[in-house]
Amino acid sequence: MTNLIRDYFESRAPGWDSMMPAHLDETLRQLVAIFAAELNAAQAILEIGTGTGALIPCLLERAPAARLISLDLAHAMLRQAHQRCPGALLVQGDVHTLPFSSAAAHSFDLVICHNSFPHFADKPRALAEIRRILRPGGQILILHNNSRECINAIHSRAGAPIAHDHLPAGGEMRALLREAGYHAVWVEDAADRYLAGGLQVQAQPLTRAGTRGCL
Repeated sequence: MTNLIRDYFESRAPGWDSMMPAHLDETLRQLVAIFAAELNAAQAILEIGTGTGALIPCLLERAPAARLISLDLAHAMLRQAHQRCPGALLVQGDVHTLPFSSAAAHSFDLVICHNSFPHFADKPRALAEIRRILRPGGQILILHNNSRECINAIHSRAGAPIAHDHLPAGGEMRALLREAGYHAVWVEDAADRYLAGGLQVQAQPLTRAGTRGCL
């Protein structure tokens, strides 16, 4: 399945940005601004599923001192990301077997999965692999700038091989994160976005204006 997903995005990379809404840059800036404190404090960030690199400028604005690595499964997507951000650190890799050795475990303060989580074929394995490379107290952030209903409908209409690449409902997502060993788990399933996250070790839960339930 991973090869089919990679082939799907390899073939669509050249025209990917032309399918995006004109206001996407501002939407992403607003999304990233929610996590301004976390990004400002981070020294090392891994972005998984960077695609054509649309989120990279937003992350660099909020975390100018951090070491940012952006990873994608599809080489053609990374070529587009390089054109957008020539100085970015780009890596081709699979979330299920991240290209960071055991010596590099606990290397990142933040791991951000933007618009990529539904495409993880084995979500428990992917979440465990992400937890492996998070520092104690590090956070995973699963970010989508559309609602779960909207994203799932788009994928269903797209057909194979992503027709069943759906975002889980809040309860299922919380269970996936807890079972993978994360703490202070939260999900925000809103009309215009879907956000989720958790900590690598037990810590005080994050709250934002009462919009997140932490378990």
